[in-house]
Amino acid sequence: MGNFDPKVLAYACFLAFIYSLLAFGATAFRQMLDEFAAKEVKLGEDLDTAYDPLMIGILCFIFSLILLFIYIALSWDEARIELYVMPLSLGINFVQFFYRMHQQRLQIKTLGMVGRNIFEEGWRLVRYDLIHLVEVETDPVWDTVILYYTEKEEATGKEVKEFRRRMTHSMRKELVRTLETRTTAKIFQKDASKPHKNERDNEGDSTQAA
Repeated sequence: MGNFDPKVLAYACFLAFIYSLLAFGATAFRQMLDEFAAKEVKLGEDLDTAYDPLMIGILCFIFSLILLFIYIALSWDEARIELYVMPLSLGINFVQFFYRMHQQRLQIKTLGMVGRNIFEEGWRLVRYDLIHLVEVETDPVWDTVILYYTEKEEATGKEVKEFRRRMTHSMRKELVRTLETRTTAKIFQKDASKPHKNERDNEGDSTQAA
């Protein structure tokens, strides 16, 4: 702490403030677009909420970087503005990413589900009565649920869309229970950590050949 310089910190805070205007400005613009789309969401009351575990992991990684750069900035031989700016900028990104994670959560409602993707504009609306097939991939880290649905009752196979979401094991169980009671779609579950049947056959053939 002997090299701490309040004047350098003040300069770093000013630069971080300018950066925050750009970062949160883009987030606010994205949120305005989402709010317009939210007016059309009429899928009943909320039942549950699921967050993306990968995004939670990224948040933990960003937080660890903040602590690392704070330690480097305070242990450096001299006060450097770039070392002060780094943890402040990462803190801004942490808040921004946390806000987007909350906005892009999967909302499980009484008549369907609402979700947003970080790379897409607007909402994904999935009605239970228009879900035709559900695939559940279980994994030691997190599970993946894939919904195959249409946006209208009379649709051809070419109009079937895919909605994919990562979630924790406990959230996957809650979602599957909801789908079993609110939709007639077939639900297939598979363990992603185990090889498929054709893969096991190929392994067996290669062993016999050896």
